[in-house]
Amino acid sequence: MKIYFAASIYGGRELLEDYKSLVMALKNYGEVLSEEIVDVNLLQKEEKISPEEIYLSDIEKIKQADVIFAELTNPSLGVGYELGYAEAHHKKILGVYNQTIREKITPMMMGNKNIKMIAYKNIEEIIKKLESLLGD
Repeated sequence: MKIYFAASIYGGRELLEDYKSLVMALKNYGEVLSEEIVDVNLLQKEEKISPEEIYLSDIEKIKQADVIFAELTNPSLGVGYELGYAEAHHKKILGVYNQTIREKITPMMMGNKNIKMIAYKNIEEIIKKLESLLGD
């Protein structure tokens, strides 16, 4: 299985340790195409790449992915765009968010029947659910 992991980069890196835990757990279920998201030096590395190159790379990875797994606690314009693109290309989309940090997620996500949304209280809780989520 090819998994595209989406999470906030420019919208905030406060949950980077949780992102790392999720990516490590997701690797048990397949190839994570966007593992660079958990690189602590990602922002500095992206300064050396054009926005167009980043866009084209991410779009290609989404096209290759069997499932899009998005951590949505920190709002992100980029992640929203990626999910819209993935939906338009009929990808399976799973969205998770920490309800102790963000009580509500935008109704555009919550109301979309093409995105399976799951609230969690701690990262271990969602990691334990991965097998059932990715097997659906």
